Amino acid sequence: MKRNVLINLSIILCLAMVIPNLNYASNQTDKQPIKTNKDKLLTLAVQGQIAPAEPASSYATTWDGKAKMTIGIGGINYNLKIGDKVFGWASGDRATMGVATEGKGSDRARSSYLNFTSIGNNVKILNGDAKGEKGIIIGKFGSFVLVHFDDDVLEKLAIGDTLHIKASGIGLKIDGFEDVFVHSITPDVLEKLVIKTPDGKLEVPVVKKIPADLVSRGSGGSLSGHWHIQTSYPPDIAKYGLDELRFGDLVLLEDIQTDYGQGYYQGGATLGVVCSGPSDISGLGIGVTPILSTRFGKITARIDPSANIGKYLGISMKKSSPASKTSGLKTNKDKLITTAVQAVVHPAGSSGYRATYDGKSSARLGTASINYTVSLGDSTYGWANADHVEPDVTIQGRDQERAGSCAIAILACIGNEAKVLSGEAKGAKGFYIGRHAGSDDLAWFPKDVKEKLTIDDKIQVKTRGVGLQIEGFEDVKVNKLSPELLENMGLRIEGDQLVVPVVLEVPGRIMGSGIGGQFIENIDYDIQTTDPKTVEEFGLKKLRLGDFVAIRDHYDFYGRGRYLGAVTIGVCIHGFSESTGHGPGLNPVLSALPGKIKTILDPHANTAYYLGILPRD
Repeated sequence: MKRNVLINLSIILCLAMVIPNLNYASNQTDKQPIKTNKDKLLTLAVQGQIAPAEPASSYATTWDGKAKMTIGIGGINYNLKIGDKVFGWASGDRATMGVATEGKGSDRARSSYLNFTSIGNNVKILNGDAKGEKGIIIGKFGSFVLVHFDDDVLEKLAIGDTLHIKASGIGLKIDGFEDVFVHSITPDVLEKLVIKTPDGKLEVPVVKKIPADLVSRGSGGSLSGHWHIQTSYPPDIAKYGLDELRFGDLVLLEDIQTDYGQGYYQGGATLGVVCSGPSDISGLGIGVTPILSTRFGKITARIDPSANIGKYLGISMKKSSPASKTSGLKTNKDKLITTAVQAVVHPAGSSGYRATYDGKSSARLGTASINYTVSLGDSTYGWANADHVEPDVTIQGRDQERAGSCAIAILACIGNEAKVLSGEAKGAKGFYIGRHAGSDDLAWFPKDVKEKLTIDDKIQVKTRGVGLQIEGFEDVKVNKLSPELLENMGLRIEGDQLVVPVVLEVPGRIMGSGIGGQFIENIDYDIQTTDPKTVEEFGLKKLRLGDFVAIRDHYDFYGRGRYLGAVTIGVCIHGFSESTGHGPGLNPVLSALPGKIKTILDPHANTAYYLGILPRD
């Protein structure tokens, strides 16, 4: 009898295990694929271009009243890819994934590019080194259409490259769900995402559900706009797991309407794709491109941690891991955003004779153009009729009306790779070596390359360095330095001080033109050289282009000015001047309050040595 009881118990246990599985299988069987009107969709050709990066040209004010440098929107972002975490990128604020593109031509043509394109549309490059290569649309952010390209193609792309897209997706409807609004997504991708449930709803996979409390309105109309998941209240980030989100993740915005407008609608829902990173600005946050919306409770979500648009587009998702050598200093270099910026070789100008500090007349030259005579590592002093002489090749951005607001002026860091995109020197590489505030960015190329360059040749710089910090010295401002250059500078740590080699030191009182004001990313300021006694006292005639110089009693974190005991380290980027208040210009690259920076004298503390342009004696 005991045996029979045991057998019956075994049967009951087996049934208990099997029946739920049968029910689950039955439920899955009852779910049906959707049908659409895809055979009725129009497919039209539209053209666009790769858009320039759009860094802020002034510090943003965060939700808690702090100043922040914000970068990452637009351009070619080499290491913000589908599947990467949205949090943790240095100085990133609403940073966009992939390559940002925009319409070209008339306003009508630009609007068609933005509105007619859909996630899943294929993209073809029409010109440049990447001509013929293909990508795929992965999202939209404001006026940008975001595109994924494979890594080997990314390296060939240039700002302004023309794109051709066979746009299809507008007018897409799901049979039996005509009241569900479909946004900017191709039918093939939609059919992989959505299934129909027995109770007459559409089931979608999502990584997270986001309550309406966190959602704020995005920019643009319903066809092209995006939403924000607000990230300015830190407890929300932990509570809702926002720091787990990845670029491309699918999320459900609860009680949100996105059809003929954007807004709150109780019982509504919007399915979207995470297209940009978080923000520290009140009311802003993680960008979401809407792809499906209902006001009538027709969408139900299934939590799936792998629900990422990249999976449905067939994109291989590998975590970005910038390759660079290590050094004794630990930094956040693996969290730096790498972005392309572009400029052209800038022509020289002349204003005739001008008065010097002592009332004499002088015809001055030396700024802009291609300088065949003066190069990085050469003297700042003694060149005939030279004033503010700039070494090597002067370049200037064209993506904004003011040169100082162009992406290269703000994002480029000393030591970044510069590449020639056009003309006889096409393909040649050099370095970005600094910025002369007002209009001029500077690049070094070998002599044989300079012989091939001409005015208006295009130069692209692969920028990386904004937001760079030294572990344990986060209160030391690092500005306009590539992580590779920082590692080559021979910095060392003594106790709680950072020891920095410099060629010479100057007191803050002799700093002149450029002093004061906010924002340091796009400026230099001058050591005054119009007082002969001061020039002699501090040995300024020995100063070379590229030298590292310590400025005593100056603190250049958010601006340039006096702070007793503080130290700022600058890199010399242009030569002497005979104008009152002017002289050799310094780009501030390190700055700290009293007690954090210690200097040592080193005659080889020069960019040319650190970048391997000149051999050490």
